[in-house]
Amino acid sequence: MEEKIEVLGIKMDCLSAKEEMLLAMQFMENDSVDTIEIMTMDVLMNSGEDADWKSGVEGLRLVIPGEAEIFEAADIHDRMRLKETRDRVFLKMFMKYLQKNRKRVYLLGETEEELAGVENVIRKYNRGIRITGHALLSPENRREEEVINDINGTETDCIISVLASPYQEEFISRNKTLLNVKVWLGCGTILERSYDGHRLLRRIRHFFRKTMFQREVEKQQKEK
Repeated sequence: MEEKIEVLGIKMDCLSAKEEMLLAMQFMENDSVDTIEIMTMDVLMNSGEDADWKSGVEGLRLVIPGEAEIFEAADIHDRMRLKETRDRVFLKMFMKYLQKNRKRVYLLGETEEELAGVENVIRKYNRGIRITGHALLSPENRREEEVINDINGTETDCIISVLASPYQEEFISRNKTLLNVKVWLGCGTILERSYDGHRLLRRIRHFFRKTMFQREVEKQQKEK
């Protein structure tokens, strides 16, 4: 199986959850910041035409398809790969790793609601994970320097970001060398969805998102 796939012009890593987890564990041992991004259909559709965003994604160490439909769009139909993606296996393994190893995490979001959602997920692992801080960031609030200084004063191991794209990728591309952490995990809405995936409203939304995504992929294929 190919180690990379390309969907809507974006290259992503095609690895098993175990392989992704082994890389993430290696990242935790490195001195510089390593970046992990979990890609969604929404982000691919909404940001794919942004050249600066594409450049930022290309600079990330590990880009993981976060929804099975992305693999299917790349003509990958391996049952295990699709099941692991639907079950968010890597994300759950990573969270368990943070808990078991008592890692310190800092949370970034654009709204109080987003941060509350992430903190609810963290509470499932609160026997080990330590939240060192959290901050609201957006392109408008001009708090980047303040937030970076706060993060660097907390001895954080991992930043978990639920910032929206393309700002999420712009922020880490611009500030990676300034951050004193091991791993940046950009996961958008995937983290909250991983632990709240059975609500009827979310399933309905997923259906419409899937339909729009498939149409966008078919459109691009015809243009080629």
